[in-house]
Amino acid sequence: MRRNGWFVVLPALLLTPFLHAGCAPDHRSNKNSGWFIADFAITGTQTLNSTELSKIKSKLTGSCVDEDSDQLEQRVRMLFQDRGYFLVEVKSLSTKPMDPLAVPKPVTVEAEVLEGPRCRLADIRFEGNRAFDTGKLRSAFPLQKGELFEKDKLSAGLEKVGKLYGSQGFLDFTAVPETQDEADATVMLLVTIDEGTQYRMGELKIFAKKELADRLMEAWRLPKGAVFDNSYLDKYVGEVSPLLPQALTRESFQVVRDCPNASVDVRLPLETTSAALAQSPKDIECERPDTSTK
Repeated sequence: MRRNGWFVVLPALLLTPFLHAGCAPDHRSNKNSGWFIADFAITGTQTLNSTELSKIKSKLTGSCVDEDSDQLEQRVRMLFQDRGYFLVEVKSLSTKPMDPLAVPKPVTVEAEVLEGPRCRLADIRFEGNRAFDTGKLRSAFPLQKGELFEKDKLSAGLEKVGKLYGSQGFLDFTAVPETQDEADATVMLLVTIDEGTQYRMGELKIFAKKELADRLMEAWRLPKGAVFDNSYLDKYVGEVSPLLPQALTRESFQVVRDCPNASVDVRLPLETTSAALAQSPKDIECERPDTSTK
């Protein structure tokens, strides 16, 4: 058993002006640096035909990434894992710069890949869940037993589980996925869950002119003491946006956890007054009790 963590190339001078607006998609953490993948070649595969390889290459060609070979290797690995080749090995990966002075730098990438067998899902198991039963959590995953073990679909399932817990106030929720290679090229997914504290709605404070603040307060539908629904802010933004002269987004709100009282205060500073700023502490991660045995 093994456990696993989770085109024709244009001359550089002609390509460079296009690169600044041509990253699709753009994965860079710093938009003033990085690589532009102008071409991507794959060698070493045993079973994939040219059509399948072209589909994989198209996912990376034209994108921009950080100048990090290890991170790029992981992206190549994920391209294969998203198609069921969970045990794929990237034997080697090299990048060749075309214009080292361009930003981002156009490069050609060559990867030697041994794709291995195409794996299928053995099952998904959960540990540590109490708020939701296994059936409810399992329904969040779009893969059924025996289907191809496509990592992107499993990641989507984990994200959906996170939103489910967030809708019931479990803001400190974490899920740790582990995979176990089984016989006959099947893979078991074990998800260990730490639900954390269930939070309830505390105070809503809106820093704006009184007339506007009153209208916004009236539109709020999550009463004090109710289980905090982390998805409610998105609904609220859609409802009250017509009342505001400026754009309102989820990031406009400050969601502050009161850990000892297991409550959440929500603040909306529409006016950057000294009073608003003084009463707008940043959210911090709450400490969890030590459950280890000594």
